[in-house]
Amino acid sequence: MSTQSAKIGDRIPLYRVLRDRVAQVVNDHIKLVLLGPALLALFLVFIYPVVYMFYQSFFFSTLGAAEPRFVGLANYVTLFEDPAFTRDFVTTLQYSFGSVTIATLSGLAIALAVKQVDSDRLRDAYISLIMAAWAIPLATAGLMWRWIFHGQVGILNKVLRDIGLVSNNIAWTADPTLALMAVIFVDSWVRMPFAMIVLYAGLQSIPEHMYDAVKVDGATTFEAFRHVTIPYLRPSLFVAILINWMFAWRAFDIVFTMTKGGPGTSTEVLSVLLYRQGMELFNFGYTNAVAVILVLVTMVVGAFYVKVILQRVDEE
Repeated sequence: MSTQSAKIGDRIPLYRVLRDRVAQVVNDHIKLVLLGPALLALFLVFIYPVVYMFYQSFFFSTLGAAEPRFVGLANYVTLFEDPAFTRDFVTTLQYSFGSVTIATLSGLAIALAVKQVDSDRLRDAYISLIMAAWAIPLATAGLMWRWIFHGQVGILNKVLRDIGLVSNNIAWTADPTLALMAVIFVDSWVRMPFAMIVLYAGLQSIPEHMYDAVKVDGATTFEAFRHVTIPYLRPSLFVAILINWMFAWRAFDIVFTMTKGGPGTSTEVLSVLLYRQGMELFNFGYTNAVAVILVLVTMVVGAFYVKVILQRVDEE
């Protein structure tokens, strides 16, 4: 009797068995458990829409059509034969690289200046003010600068007249060349704070004894910047350039709110072309083809950048 009671008492409760088995499964598949939700979200938010967009680019589809009609590569043939696509592709290259160049150089200059501020509170105040530009929604920034650049009532013309630099108003967004320069400047203004904060963090990681060593050797400020700051700052520079370029390459809000692609088509980038084809002309197949090109260029440049450029930086 006592022996039978002992055996019953030694039995492991069912809930403990289930708990131990679940724990064992989790331990054996910990990577899947941790990464699973993130991978699922990535698939639903990015991978599936991109694959579906690529699939739809092989169909002719428009508003009122009974159903999409498979046309193979016809949309891509039309795309590459369309002078509007070539023109907007070149404009997008000018826009994205112009914006990234200005944003990176101005961000570096401001990061170097902020680093020289001795007061921690004053330095934090400067950084907070600069980051405020980054917090402004892109559409809001576009509308704000559209008013600043307005040819008749814009504050920029008023300031220039008051200080005597111009006698007549300048039609900033009515001239094709000036309009493109204006939207590039505004895009770089919006993206400069990100470049600044990344480069400032890179500057903070440079050992001070490296500057002391080059000063002992008699190096000038420029030589110290060239031989110490730039080499140590190179990874941060490449990260800031890549991320800002990827956003500038697909930019829409700034251009659309400031000029809507005008005057004429002088500031029409690929994202604006995509909008016109999809939302105004309802040429959905062609629109998907344009979107595929935008995504493919972003992925190819990003992959090349990470594989070649950043790998070379790590090796150095």
